[in-house]
Amino acid sequence: MKWPTLPTGPEKPSWAGLFGTVGLVYVFWDPYRLGAAWPEWLWTGVAFAVFTALNVFALIYWSRRRVMLRVCIAMAIVAVAFTAYRPNGVIFFIIVAGAAPLAVGGHLTRSAAVITGVVLLLLAEWWLLWPHSAVPYIVAAESFLIGGAVTFAVRQQKSLRLALKTAERERIARDLHDILGHTLSVIALKAELASRLLEQNPARAKAEIEDVARVTRGALSEVREAIAGYRGDDLAAEVERAKATLETAGIAVERRYDAVALPVAHERVLALVLREAITNVLRHAQATRCCVTLERKDDVCHLIVSDDGRGGAHREGSGMRGIRERVAAIGGTAAWSTGSGTELTVAVPISTPSLGAVE
Repeated sequence: MKWPTLPTGPEKPSWAGLFGTVGLVYVFWDPYRLGAAWPEWLWTGVAFAVFTALNVFALIYWSRRRVMLRVCIAMAIVAVAFTAYRPNGVIFFIIVAGAAPLAVGGHLTRSAAVITGVVLLLLAEWWLLWPHSAVPYIVAAESFLIGGAVTFAVRQQKSLRLALKTAERERIARDLHDILGHTLSVIALKAELASRLLEQNPARAKAEIEDVARVTRGALSEVREAIAGYRGDDLAAEVERAKATLETAGIAVERRYDAVALPVAHERVLALVLREAITNVLRHAQATRCCVTLERKDDVCHLIVSDDGRGGAHREGSGMRGIRERVAAIGGTAAWSTGSGTELTVAVPISTPSLGAVE
């Protein structure tokens, strides 16, 4: 039998469930009350140890349905066997009812069915072996309550995992859009320039083709890092790339750049926002001049990208929507204004002082 690997991350062991084992000491009540000899204490201790070990195993592998099915069956066997030996073993059924929903993944109908099955099993055994007592009804009610609570918790956990997966897919989609949209625009621009220069200036055309290869390799590396979630964009380097890209397209660039110490997450967002803004200038603006400004005002960092292009009304596409979502996620704002050109203004909070102006 292959031993299951230890869960990590969102599915790591739920050690808080150990508090539920405190009530299991009830199994020692009969030996104490009856003044039993050591063999009964021994068998009670063995049953308690085995059941507790199974419970710990369930807390570790609670997210593995196949493992939990086997654990629940083993726990039910221990509960039935010890209850046949001593009536206080009925306390084990509460833990079995709590673990049962995990074996069916928190499915509402199936969880209700298995919890009901556990309760009916304990009631049937009690009626056959230990009649005339109200204890099983109390245990049955508690089993329903514990089983229902665990079912609700499992369903909440599944919803949370789904939300996290959706958010991660959206993050990767935004990253890929920002990287590939910008890079493909640069490659197309340089390829067109090389085509025009092929006969007039072969050396310059060759240099542009070599630059296309360099940009392509860099894009491939960035895509890999973005998928892995480890990319750390440098804002100053992104400003330099923006300048080089715009100048290649024949757009004059003006920079007003204050080196501001930003949290890594904020710098990464601003770098991606700048990349998307420059991509929009290249694709849509038909501009001859672009100004990139990064400045600090009090405890807010402002990134402003403006051009002298066609301006006018614009429809918010995936790129602009991605900018707004990214900036909002770090507590900032993004706004567009159009008139004689387009201006994007992004403001994000900062918590560290400015490092001074860079010429």
